[in-house]
Amino acid sequence: MLARKAGYMGYQAGRGISVPTGKERARFNERMSQVLSIIFLCAFFLLVYVALSAMRTEYGYSLMQEKRTVQQLQRDNEILRVEIAKLESPERIYKTATSELGMVVPASVLYKEQHNQDGQ
Repeated sequence: MLARKAGYMGYQAGRGISVPTGKERARFNERMSQVLSIIFLCAFFLLVYVALSAMRTEYGYSLMQEKRTVQQLQRDNEILRVEIAKLESPERIYKTATSELGMVVPASVLYKEQHNQDGQ
């Protein structure tokens, strides 16, 4: 093991470990509690930030899913409108009425005028 001789740089004779006094210990404890408080406060805000970021990301994903659902429903709605237009076409109604229901077109149509009860 190497030892230092008196006269080397940085050597002070009689220098030993000092025991902190009550005031120094109290000040040290106060500083440590301040440092720990700051560390815990930073950790708390970091956790809150991470939690809010996670929630924002989750809401973003759910919003995208809802948009996809809306687009699919709009496509389905358009398909149903086309189907309704096909079913309401006069040609289809005529064909169904004559072939499936056995109806025939009348030879003549009579219209009757309707008068109001006031005598007009």
